This record gives sequence, structure tokens and C-alpha cells, in this order.
Amino acid sequence: MPSVSVSTSTGKTRFQYTISTPSSASAERIEPELPTLLFFHCFAVHNVFHPQFSDQALRKFNLVSFDLRWHGETSSQEEAAEDAIAFINALQLPPCHFIAIDLGSTIALQVAVKKPEQVLSLFIMSHICLDEVPDVLEGRTEMYEIYISDLPNAHVDIAVAFIQYAFSNSMSNLALALRDSCMPIDLENWSPKHREEYRLISYEIFRSRKALPIEALSRISCPVKLIHGGGSIVYSSCYTEAFMKDLQKAGVDVSMEIIPVAPHYLCVDYAEVLNP
Repeated sequence: MPSVSVSTSTGKTRFQYTISTPSSASAERIEPELPTLLFFHCFAVHNVFHPQFSDQALRKFNLVSFDLRWHGETSSQEEAAEDAIAFINALQLPPCHFIAIDLGSTIALQVAVKKPEQVLSLFIMSHICLDEVPDVLEGRTEMYEIYISDLPNAHVDIAVAFIQYAFSNSMSNLALALRDSCMPIDLENWSPKHREEYRLISYEIFRSRKALPIEALSRISCPVKLIHGGGSIVYSSCYTEAFMKDLQKAGVDVSMEIIPVAPHYLCVDYAEVLNP
């Protein structure tokens, strides 16, 4: 997998990334005459967009993904939106269509606010762009405390809780395979010697996030599509509806769709519904 080194206000980091084009599943560069889709992945499952990169209809375009800090082979300290902009600049990407889910939604949204000319459209699944829901924050706190407790099999307990969070206890063979391929890397990235990094990426970024003010959202100049998984046990549709109302107040062209029964990480098993 290729990588690129970038420098931001928080220091240097190297991002692993994938470029897929119609002629190559792992290309060195995009095909400039084609539209480019830039993907922002979720927490813990950095390869969550495998079904999209395997879709022949989407493979007609440039598909670009990169590992967020402390995911996959990307590591260092955090300023996620600044990281993404630095990555975009390093690869000299043209204005793109952004595809984001879960943790990636906050980063994609920040880029759309900070650099609206870079974003042609925003397709956001299972957003977490508002203040954290108290009950969900309580669960995140409990999971974080268990993980750092050094109790025997703590990581197993967290894995079970995470499956509930991401897949609502219903995992397909593909979801299991993606989880199994990510888990060894996640455990290495978030080992006891990297507890500060784990705190930041698994807990602090969720605990401290705040909804962007209407004034900031008004800078978004592209259409936004929000997708909610009707089977999510984490967030209700009201959470997505509230975000849509904020975007509407800001004058953003926004629409929303609910995929019945779909879990929080819905792009894995509902790709046929989601992919154009």
C-alpha cells in the first residue's frame, strides 16, 4: 500500500492510502478526467469501504481512501481535519465527492467547512456530527475504562461491545472478515504503550466533540445526503433529523434517507442499497 508523508501543526505523519481507478485496483495516481470519490472511514474498521471498492459501478471512477491516524498503518497525534486537508494537498487531489461514515463524518464535515471549494458533494452515513448523546457517552466511557483496566480478556469484552455498536449483533461473513483483518492492527496500534493514542481516538474525540454552529455550516457549498441505519442500536433517527435541521437552517441543500434494519456500520452489508 502506498504512503505519503505530510506535516501539520501537530507534527509529521505518514498516511497509507489506496487509489482505485477503472484500470487498476491499486493505482499510483488518479485518472484526472474522471470524478474522484474520497472516503473517510469509521472508528476501528479502516477497511469498512471494501464493498464500495469492489463495486464495478463505482470502479468507473477514481476511488481514494486513507487510514486515519492510529488506524491501519497511519499513526501520530491528532488534528483530523487538518490531516485530511494536508493529505488532499499532498496527493494534489481535485475537488472530490466525499463519502464518510461514523468518525469519518466529523472529519469530512470539517473539511467541507474549512475548504468548501474542495468538496463537490457530501454523502454521510451514520453521522456523529452533533454533541455526543449522554447514554452513548456513558457506554464509551465504560468501554474505555475496561480496555485500560488490564483485566484478563478485557479486549475480548470490548470486541463484543464494539460488535453491538457497529453491527447491532448481526454480522455477515464479510463483516466478520473485515473485523478479523483489522483487529490485530488495532490491538497493535492501541497496545498498552499507546494508551494515550487510544484515549484520544476511542474516547476523547467522541467525548469532546461539539455540533458546529449554524454560521460554520453555512460555509458548506455542496449538496449533502444523510443516511441513517434504521437498525442502529446506538443512535435513533432523531439524531440524524436534528443534524439535518441544523444544515437546513444554514441554507445547505440537504436530504435524508433511512435504510430499514441497517446497523450503524451499514455500508458493509447494505452496499447494494447504498452504492449508486
